[in-house]
Amino acid sequence: MASQSSACIPRMSLVWVMPAATAVAGIQTTNVILIASSVASVIEMVVWIVYQTKDLRRLCSSPLRLLPFPVRFTVLIVMQLCCIMLVSTQNFHNGNGSATVVAPSAPIVVQHNSEIAAKPDEAVASGSEPAAASGAFIVDADPSTLRWRPQTLSVILPCAEEREYALKTVQSIHRTTPKEVLREIVVVDDGSEPPLTQTVLQPHVQKQYNVRVMRHENTVGLIGAKKTGGDAAVGDILVFFDCHVAPQTDWYQDFFQLIGENYRRLVVPQITALDVTTWSQQSAGGGMAKCYLTWDADFKWFDSNDMYVAVISGGLLGMSRRWWIETGGYDQHMLGWGGENLDQSLRMWLCGGEIVAASNSHVAHMWRLGSDTRTVARYKHVGDAAFNRARAVYAWYGEFAEKLDHYPQFMRSSHGALPWYGNLSNILEVRDRLKCRPFSWFLRRFYHIYEEAGMIPKEVFMLKESHTGQCLKFTGSAGTSGNGFGSAVLTDCSAGNDHRLYWHLGNKDTRKKGKCCSGLRAWNTDQCLVEVSSGHFSTGVCDVSGRNSGQEWKLLENTGELRKGTTCISSNDFGMLASRPCSSLRGKNSKWSRLGAYEPLETRLYNKAQKDHPQIFARLDKQLRDEPTEKDPCGKVSCVHLFSENGLECLDAGATFTADLDSCLPFVYKDSELQSVSDGSCLDMWNDASPETWGITGCHHGNNQKFTWNGKDKYCDNYQECLLYKPVVTG
Repeated sequence: MASQSSACIPRMSLVWVMPAATAVAGIQTTNVILIASSVASVIEMVVWIVYQTKDLRRLCSSPLRLLPFPVRFTVLIVMQLCCIMLVSTQNFHNGNGSATVVAPSAPIVVQHNSEIAAKPDEAVASGSEPAAASGAFIVDADPSTLRWRPQTLSVILPCAEEREYALKTVQSIHRTTPKEVLREIVVVDDGSEPPLTQTVLQPHVQKQYNVRVMRHENTVGLIGAKKTGGDAAVGDILVFFDCHVAPQTDWYQDFFQLIGENYRRLVVPQITALDVTTWSQQSAGGGMAKCYLTWDADFKWFDSNDMYVAVISGGLLGMSRRWWIETGGYDQHMLGWGGENLDQSLRMWLCGGEIVAASNSHVAHMWRLGSDTRTVARYKHVGDAAFNRARAVYAWYGEFAEKLDHYPQFMRSSHGALPWYGNLSNILEVRDRLKCRPFSWFLRRFYHIYEEAGMIPKEVFMLKESHTGQCLKFTGSAGTSGNGFGSAVLTDCSAGNDHRLYWHLGNKDTRKKGKCCSGLRAWNTDQCLVEVSSGHFSTGVCDVSGRNSGQEWKLLENTGELRKGTTCISSNDFGMLASRPCSSLRGKNSKWSRLGAYEPLETRLYNKAQKDHPQIFARLDKQLRDEPTEKDPCGKVSCVHLFSENGLECLDAGATFTADLDSCLPFVYKDSELQSVSDGSCLDMWNDASPETWGITGCHHGNNQKFTWNGKDKYCDNYQECLLYKPVVTG
């Protein structure tokens, strides 16, 4: 009995060996390991109590002989080791590939930020979680509760056969990021052969540049590699870059400022072009950051005057580590690349976050060019981007998923009980857990795209030309144009169920605030009318911002003109389209009219959603009213409209005189040039002295773009051809 009593304390100490060992090794101690050691301690205490009484010892002698302490201890250790291996598998396995850590130094300890319940007006402690960390998740949280002070960041690089570009990217990040900020560079080697640790990222390189390497033995693709790195990274902020970039000086500052203001923010930098030879930024241009979502689950670049981004383009982004965990990171069922940007964008906006552009953060990116073999992708292709995009939109569209039936690429046969895009339960779990908003909220949040730019058209209609009795038909298919272009021709109007015969108003009208629209868009496509040549209309990708004056076609109901500036479209003697001056068609039997107009599916669903969720829309509308509105380009400068000498016609976006005063293009007089407010291009004389041949082109500061002010009401060029002007009245 004495030996059993004296052994109690050592045995109770031994059952805590595994939790102590994991803590020393820097491995996260799970609740299962702690509970197992606690239960073992209780068992050893019970055994000690049993041995204090002769009758209890006699009663329990048989079980204790079958399960002596060595057996009990072995069972405990084996169970705890199995738990550690299971957690490691969940952290480091992704898709088909096994990820292993290759560390040049001691393991990095994952430090969890403690939750605090700070008052809204108190500064949040350095490096701590925001005040909103305490309590249940609130989608529409008070912005003051989302502030915090991040101190470090981890940069995650998915690298598949990048080789020397992986090293150059690592060096650029290390050079432009202070060591007190850069917690680590996590390189995920996605199946490179030979492994990057044997070529460009050997142990001494890892140590020099603060790199931690993880590896998938088999390629799983960009999405899986990013998820592996994101799950393992330990910085306050997680930044994801491609493995062929060069961040510029001070790139990280906007990330800390913007994410510090709101831990639920996803931040995207300005993406510029990389000179592969010098590994430097090619120019100091503004770069690209903003995209929007089309109904067929594609994304298009656009620009606006605010900081908010509807949809990210791809892999360059940053967010807080806590927001990554709360929103579930990337969808583990997506392989390869493509579609993850749509999923991330929608789960950010619908689940209480937001996406903003970091205007002062520039990251030069290597674009893959067919003319430069150095930029050719060398990784193994896995996965299906269409599969990924379908998972994103079927998970987040809700009732709007019915719209996907308009696009052939979504009409695939299912295999077995599951739909062809697989089980969505992991994404739906996030949606339900965070009580995310309906997709209609997203459409309303970006009303300047979906309402003002015609993506939710009030009606779709056919365009009938009176002389031939035929209608304008888009010759391409539904969805995104493969090369960015298309065409439209006259054809029989009788096939009224053919969606390619239908058009709607599109592109924001920059001269009529809050009004749609300035162009004509082929329904269920990304194409807008551009110009007529060789008997047909050419089309191009719609500029929803309304800044492409070449797409400003209108159907004037009162005159029946299909018009852009002073150019109108009619049919010729062969029944083909022709472009002519509008003045030459007056009195001719060539008019256009709408035919078969009706409210499309997307608009019906949107109107129904507003009726079904009045409180959500009312709350959002109040938030939008309280937000800073899109800057009026004429709000801080003296804009003018330019008129012919009779003062009755103004210059429009096509640099032609029009009597439609709503089409006047605003200019600003700067550096002796008349610059378009919309895009900064210059009014040009087109090399002669004719007042009828003005043009708008890039500013080159030549004599044909120089104007003098007469001190009163005119601007005159070097040929003394003058234009009257009138100030633009801003509201």
